[in-house]
Amino acid sequence: MEKENVSTIGREFTLPQLFRFVAPPVFTRLLVSLLSTLDDSLFVSRFLGPNALAAFSVAMPWFMFVDAIGMLMSSVSVVCSIKMGQKKNEEAKSDFTTSILMSFFFGCCLTLFLVFFIRPVLRFLGETEILMPYAISFFRISRFYIPFILINYTFNSFFVIAGKPKCSMISSAINIVCQFFFDWLFIVRLQTGIVGAAYANLIGNLAVTAFALFFFFDRNNEICFVRPHRNVLKLFAKIFRYGRMQAITSLAISLSSYISNTVQLNIGGEQVVAAYTIVNNVVFMFMNSFFGLIGSTSPIASYAFGEKNPKKLSRIIRQTIVLMSLLMVFIISLIYFGKDLFLFLYLEEGSSQTMREMVLRGFSIYPLALIFFGYNVYAQDLLNVLGNQKVSLFLSVMENVIFQNLFMIIIPFLFGIDAVWFVFPVAEVFSFAVTAFFAWKFRDVYGYGRSGEATIFTQGNI
Repeated sequence: MEKENVSTIGREFTLPQLFRFVAPPVFTRLLVSLLSTLDDSLFVSRFLGPNALAAFSVAMPWFMFVDAIGMLMSSVSVVCSIKMGQKKNEEAKSDFTTSILMSFFFGCCLTLFLVFFIRPVLRFLGETEILMPYAISFFRISRFYIPFILINYTFNSFFVIAGKPKCSMISSAINIVCQFFFDWLFIVRLQTGIVGAAYANLIGNLAVTAFALFFFFDRNNEICFVRPHRNVLKLFAKIFRYGRMQAITSLAISLSSYISNTVQLNIGGEQVVAAYTIVNNVVFMFMNSFFGLIGSTSPIASYAFGEKNPKKLSRIIRQTIVLMSLLMVFIISLIYFGKDLFLFLYLEEGSSQTMREMVLRGFSIYPLALIFFGYNVYAQDLLNVLGNQKVSLFLSVMENVIFQNLFMIIIPFLFGIDAVWFVFPVAEVFSFAVTAFFAWKFRDVYGYGRSGEATIFTQGNI
């Protein structure tokens, strides 16, 4: 009897094997986030000044909204992973192709919206008279690469499923090289101002799209382009089912960013927004490595779920938690020991002492949130891919809507603007308490508890 062909994500992983498998995408997310965040915000802050950085920060809720749509559409990878676990590979390929076309269509709609409503959008975001010229210059170019941002989200989520996680690293390297080079060329050499950052992003996204198209047109890959199907609404319903948690999380982060900018502008002005942006950018770029780990292990968990294999599912959960813990220690150490370097990169020697003191204080407090953040996000994502979208959504809303915004309003109001650095850590502690309760509650439903029982499989609920 011939040995049954098993997809890459369907094989059994030991902890060292899983580490080697997830290392490329984790490193990629860390490197991409590190360099792209430093790329945009560093060039803007160091060469264009704090006001340009503040304008960039105030506009970020819009790009987080775009990210929310990208994360929603990229969840088609969960749909396809489950189908591959059920040996429906051709259906998975057709869903992938259709989702790429859908993502591009949504991106074109957003671009067209900004063509007609760019100024109202920026006013709504809170751009002041001082910041508006910077924002207008950036958005006039950046609106045209939104379709490519969305399809690149989906492309990136499928490199792991195609059994080629290293291609994610290559794709990211292309983007980084393009953006760094053209940011330097446009902002530093040609002195085009903030519009140079927009052109650099445009070129980087186009280059990544070209690489992904070349890869997924290869029929030898486990996932590749085939003829799209017409069941668009049915596919979108599935995508929404698995992706709404991540999308709502991103939308909640966008809302939190909007509220945060509003509070800081009203209490402390543009300088506080700039200082908070520096600390938040550095912490967030390291946080992205958590998403790289989760995004790499979720397809494996989805595959095991599709197979109805509780032992494999339980093992991948335990292994992911171990890797998450190691990653958390590594990241917090990097931030604490590297804070002087980040201060040097973002601020010129002649910058105000008040600004420097605010940034250093932020680096001493803000990263403490990462102790709990990775576990919270992983629990939400895991429950989502296991079909428990209601609880996953509830946890996401509690973390990113209720706790984050509530404490952002209360803490600076009661203790002053300096206390803004405690908002994120306090919110994550409260979120972790709620998340731990639900993780304990569902331990025997999915089989990761000590009993080893998985009632969802034995009762035929999937």
